[in-house]
Amino acid sequence: MGATRAAASIIGVVAGVIGLIHGYNETLQGNSAPRGIIINAIGPPCEGSSCLPAMTVIPNFFVTGVLAIILALVVLAWAAVLVPRKNGGAVLILLSVLLLLVGGGFLPPLLGIVAGAIGTRIKRT
Repeated sequence: MGATRAAASIIGVVAGVIGLIHGYNETLQGNSAPRGIIINAIGPPCEGSSCLPAMTVIPNFFVTGVLAIILALVVLAWAAVLVPRKNGGAVLILLSVLLLLVGGGFLPPLLGIVAGAIGTRIKRT
């Protein structure tokens, strides 16, 4: 395994794991509606960045959490196995943007985009 592939895979897997944590904590808030597009994955009482801030376009915490878990697993699997494929990096970037929209947090999609960008360079090194 080359260094470029290893970097893309490791960063992408970390993104997936953190996304899973976000999703799990969102499901714990049950079938309640978020107050807006910006949410905290960890419900009240919670203060600061330890609340795992995220955003979602889904108006239900439980559904948001389930979708975040599913997409985080896909990101994790894609980064671990499929990122060296043709367009594998671009697909990882797309999956990361989708993870952002369904409550996967802000850091996991950022890491996924970085991993995808690195993944686009795998064949060129």
